[in-house]
Amino acid sequence: MKILQFTILVLIFTKSPVSSKRHLKHPSLSSTSANPTNSDVHTLYKARRKSSSPRPNIILILTDDQDKDLGSLQFMPKLARHLGEEGATYQHGYVSTPMCCPSRSSLLTGLYVHNHHVYTNNDNCSSPYWVENHEKRTFATYLQQSGYHTAYYGKYLNKYTGHHVPPGWDQWHGLVRNSRFYNFTINSNGVLKQHGDDYARDYLPDIITNKTLQLISRSTISSSPFMAVLSYPGPHGPEDAAPQYQDMFHNVTTHHTPAYDFAPNPDKQWILRHTEKMLPIHRSFTDLLMTKRLQTLQSVDSAVEKIVQRLADTGQLDNTYIFYTSDHGYHLGQFGLVKGKAFPFEFDTHVPFLVRGPGIPPRSVRDQPVLNIDLAPTFLDIAGLEKPPHMDGKSILPTFRKPDKKLRDAFLIERGKMTFERYSVVSQEERGVLEDENVSFFSKNHLSLTERLSVECNKPRYQSPCSLNQKWVCKKKGDGSLKIIRCKNKQGLKSSRMKYSNCHCSIGEKFGWKNDRSDKRGMKKNRTKLNLFSLTRRARSILTSQGDTSMFDDIAHEEMKEVDYLVEDIDEEIRGLHILNNITKPTGCVLSRKDKVCQQKMTDEDPSTWITSRSTIKHQIQQLRAQLNELKQIRKYLRLKRPVKEKEQGTRRHMKSGGSSSPFREPGAEVCVCDEVQNNEVVKQHLKEERNGRRREKKMERLLRKERKRMKADKKNQRKSKKQDHCKVDVKMNCFSHDNNHWQTAPLWTAGPFCACTNSNNNTYWCVRNINTTHNYLYCEYVTGMITYFDLKVDPFQLTNLLYTLPDSQLNYMHQQVTHLRTYSGEKRFLERKQRKLRLQKNKLRQKRRRKQRQSSIVALSTKSRRG
Repeated sequence: MKILQFTILVLIFTKSPVSSKRHLKHPSLSSTSANPTNSDVHTLYKARRKSSSPRPNIILILTDDQDKDLGSLQFMPKLARHLGEEGATYQHGYVSTPMCCPSRSSLLTGLYVHNHHVYTNNDNCSSPYWVENHEKRTFATYLQQSGYHTAYYGKYLNKYTGHHVPPGWDQWHGLVRNSRFYNFTINSNGVLKQHGDDYARDYLPDIITNKTLQLISRSTISSSPFMAVLSYPGPHGPEDAAPQYQDMFHNVTTHHTPAYDFAPNPDKQWILRHTEKMLPIHRSFTDLLMTKRLQTLQSVDSAVEKIVQRLADTGQLDNTYIFYTSDHGYHLGQFGLVKGKAFPFEFDTHVPFLVRGPGIPPRSVRDQPVLNIDLAPTFLDIAGLEKPPHMDGKSILPTFRKPDKKLRDAFLIERGKMTFERYSVVSQEERGVLEDENVSFFSKNHLSLTERLSVECNKPRYQSPCSLNQKWVCKKKGDGSLKIIRCKNKQGLKSSRMKYSNCHCSIGEKFGWKNDRSDKRGMKKNRTKLNLFSLTRRARSILTSQGDTSMFDDIAHEEMKEVDYLVEDIDEEIRGLHILNNITKPTGCVLSRKDKVCQQKMTDEDPSTWITSRSTIKHQIQQLRAQLNELKQIRKYLRLKRPVKEKEQGTRRHMKSGGSSSPFREPGAEVCVCDEVQNNEVVKQHLKEERNGRRREKKMERLLRKERKRMKADKKNQRKSKKQDHCKVDVKMNCFSHDNNHWQTAPLWTAGPFCACTNSNNNTYWCVRNINTTHNYLYCEYVTGMITYFDLKVDPFQLTNLLYTLPDSQLNYMHQQVTHLRTYSGEKRFLERKQRKLRLQKNKLRQKRRRKQRQSSIVALSTKSRRG
């Protein structure tokens, strides 16, 4: 199947030969370079123009953490005038993952997060895997190959180290690491440059704007169109506004939406159920943070006007598309969360999305849902290039001239990398992340017996049915309560032996024992008597002791008779050893106390005699070894036949002497010969159980080490919390602390230190967002098992989970939507379509051949009949 898929891609998207090693390493694209001299590098997807008409310039203005639902666009009048009034506003602009690095990776590649595997701001962000597999397949490489002059200014990816220039960019001025306004490092075309805190020389938003203006001016003397990405740091932290804007927007409260400080939320995910209402210091902080965020956006607003004016001055405005959007939204106090992102709600996923350019009517509004993954295929479509088959997004270019053009109804919103299986392991074994149904249990200082049983019975080691070597299992009583009982197959090796034979044999032994069926009823009666004696021990101590003594005497008498027979057999064995010298051939050698002396003629004169003597000695040694082995078996046989009365004392002596651990035979048992084949099976089973036991021990050791490590980290966090009383760190939540020294530019925070928790490790989800003329809902499935449904037609701020109002048919439909989108891949869909077309072509050819064969056969028959 993989070879067929690969062949299809080669046949469709290549015209020139490509290295086979490149094909195997990168199925969609071979390595390219940021150096324009390497533009002749071939790829499986070749950037081919669909027409030879002049191509427009493309500018993408990208902000960091800018909201739409909190009202930030109300305070950007220049953006509204130059893009909103002169272009189109997409009311439903969204991101597929509301986090910086995953969203930016999706924007560059046109892929959902589950296809490029950059799940968080840390995991795989600008990693070697990303560089080797996906950085070479961004829209920049395709535009550069088609003749565009490409440029990137500003923030790239959170973990970008600046040690390389990503392929596809002719001009590269990428910020190292996360957003900063001062005191940062930029990779400027391969050279690392440090910047300080001087506003005139080092303010990053102004550097991005000035370099873009220079690019526009230089492009007038070039015949090639340009594509530029302007990635501004604002309004991301540390929210350092330019000095001229630091007195603006105080006391703004547009972020006080109906969801502001709406907490706690028992009908939502784990983190929101445990988030209480904000303290007064938290509310003050959100107000000041909103002010500082709006101040930083003024530099971006000013940049929009400068860029539009420079394009107009150089005569390029009418031939340039300008896009404006953000990598994700933001929340300030919504549902009690002081600040942050990473949630599937509108305030984190809904982003500004404006565009102006050729063919777009002014003041137009679009209702189609558009995503960050749509930007890459849109840029290629504008450049006259075919969309690469691996991209998940869609080009929105047709909607520029056709406002009612249908694009999609539903799309995926996903966050996090934790799977259901991983969450189950973590929540049950480490308890690092608590299960939803057990949160109330673990919040208590003391648990009742019923609660402890409920928690323990959820663990894998108590699940039914009993597995091999499982000792305990949880069962439900008749009244529905739980109990932990011993597994019936807990006997281990003994049960394995019983499986193969009635003869109870220890490993490697020839003799064993089995119950005498004729005396089985008597044994049951004797055991019943013993149980009765033990139950009434205090009341009938004298009778019990007398009954025990008489019973042991009877058993001992029978055993002694068998021992007499054994002694006779041993006497015969010893007598056979005495006559061993009479049945063996003479060797000509005599063993003395000091040395072994052989006849001289045997060793010197006759070699054949020496060979015969050596063979005789070897034969005698083998016989003696066989006799010794038989004696060892007889000795163990005697152990099995030891009188039961002496069993307890003998066992103690045996343990002290370090002897074998062979089991004693039960009363009323008889000796039997072990089956060698079955014994070998028992040995194999025993070795397998030993290996499994060692593995379980090692696993428990690892879990214990991990638990000790976690407890050590908890103690460390507790010590930290004692030193910083304002921030009580919760190990199950992601928290931040803030104090008077955090901000270095005005307006400053002076209310003192505080702490707030904004996220949790189990906030992993997969959601379907559906927007059309009849439906507008958000359906989410969390890794914890939580499910939420919000109808935004009646509840636009997602205040109430309406899951239980859904009928089963709608619930199943939404679940199928999520299941389909979670594994959606544009590349797989493309290959499936091509394979379907190939099958149809083959079927048509086959049918055509059959028709020809039928026609030829008809002609032959008619010809034959005429001749006849």
